[in-house]
Amino acid sequence: MKSKKTIMIADDHQLFLDGMIRILEDETDFTIIGAYNSSSKLFHALNNQQPDLIILDIQMPNKNGFDLCIQIKSRFPIIKILFISMLESADMIRNIKKIGANGFMSKTTDAFVVKKTIREILNGKDVFLPIERKTSVEENLTVNIFSLSKREIEIISLIKKGLSSKQIADFLTISNYTVETHRKNIFRKLKVKSVSELVAFAYDNNIISFLLFFTYFV
Repeated sequence: MKSKKTIMIADDHQLFLDGMIRILEDETDFTIIGAYNSSSKLFHALNNQQPDLIILDIQMPNKNGFDLCIQIKSRFPIIKILFISMLESADMIRNIKKIGANGFMSKTTDAFVVKKTIREILNGKDVFLPIERKTSVEENLTVNIFSLSKREIEIISLIKKGLSSKQIADFLTISNYTVETHRKNIFRKLKVKSVSELVAFAYDNNIISFLLFFTYFV
């Protein structure tokens, strides 16, 4: 009898993990041997057994899925990686191809297509599902986000943590005037009018994790 292919899933949202398990648990040609809500738990499990495929979220705490993929492929090159995420862009798909991932699909993908994609990757095919066409508002939002510089991203991250302009200046060893100039540019680019709007925007759009992923390539 032919042995089942094995799969691990890593995502920091337990509800998503539970949903994926329910979708995939009754399949006859592959089986889930582990589901983990942190990168450290996944790596610990890989010390004991290696699956044929890891389904990996991009947004993970402590170590994002991008870095995880690089480390896993370096240590276990035979393991296939399928990214699954709410973040979707042509640039992101091009970049995850560069690091050796074997596939990508959105978290909104239909269950039938999820299973079909998994089987194709397990059978040796790379599958990067096309992203949905964005509305003009979403496209403009993406353009605005990508107009941010590395320093501006860094400052947004510190603002999210509640630091004042003076504290940010001290932390980054730059002048208070420079911080204020960056803040004005950030507000202008993202079309927000206050710190509270900026923080809400950052959380609603996950822009820190999203942009840190791409600045790796700059």
